[in-house]
Amino acid sequence: MKNRFAFIYVIMATLFFSSMEVAIKSSKGAFNPIQLNFIRFLVGGLILMPIALNNLKKADYKLQKSDYFKFAISGFMNVVVSMSFYTSSVAYIPAYTAAIIFAGNTFFSIMLASIILKEKIDTRTFVALAISLFGIMYIINPFNFEGSLIGVVLCLTSAVFFAFYGVLGKFFARTSNMSSIVITSFGFLFGVAELLILICLSHIPAISDMFLSIGLEKFSMIPIFAGINSSNIHILMYIAVGVTGMGFASYFLAMENLPVVFVSLVFFIKPVLAPIIAYIFIREVISMHNLIGLMFIVIGSCILFFTNLKKTKI
Repeated sequence: MKNRFAFIYVIMATLFFSSMEVAIKSSKGAFNPIQLNFIRFLVGGLILMPIALNNLKKADYKLQKSDYFKFAISGFMNVVVSMSFYTSSVAYIPAYTAAIIFAGNTFFSIMLASIILKEKIDTRTFVALAISLFGIMYIINPFNFEGSLIGVVLCLTSAVFFAFYGVLGKFFARTSNMSSIVITSFGFLFGVAELLILICLSHIPAISDMFLSIGLEKFSMIPIFAGINSSNIHILMYIAVGVTGMGFASYFLAMENLPVVFVSLVFFIKPVLAPIIAYIFIREVISMHNLIGLMFIVIGSCILFFTNLKKTKI
């Protein structure tokens, strides 16, 4: 029964994460990517905080100095680096391409889980990963890629750091009396505090000019609340409360009870589900080239799913 609830959490995380690019595009560029991260993780962290404090009370656990260090590391990897780089990459490359590249965090997550969490990787999992990776690379078409190199580098960096974030989050939950909600909520708020430092530094002329000189104008003169109005507040709240608050909470609740390789299905399904959501809400049409790549991703995801279904006893 416990794993059945975890499976529901995987579905919820998948739906929320897959709708993120469409939500960002629907804002029509009203928000700076770093500004958007600051607001959404601040709101998401505050929403989860009452639940986190209640969990600490039930566990009769008092936070230690080492826990705050874990929150700082978690927040830096997720909020400051991974998500900031990811939302920034959407400004340089198509949102759909970013979603595909970011799905590569699955491979890093599974490799890191085998090293840090000692989770075994069987032959079928390797085959599933190889098929899905082929699908992702087919869509990106690196040998004839027409796009921004900065956008690709930002997105790949985001994927690597998110993999570290996910695996370390599960490791922290295993090695302490803190639940995933506690780690997620406090990690969000610590990350927001760290991000605020970056925002303040971006207003220093020398630093602002440096970012501009290397083509990272989104990291220069970052606003905090500018651009928010009645026409886009609902989109901002969906990203903050839904995608960030409920999405990440669901992801880590699933992480507590399922192997990383299974929860990583979220990011294999995302490249398939995201264009469907994009077509429904903003009428983006999927090309035949992308459909062929998505077919391989679906095949790999199915192998991964059924290989681990019996293991998790859902």
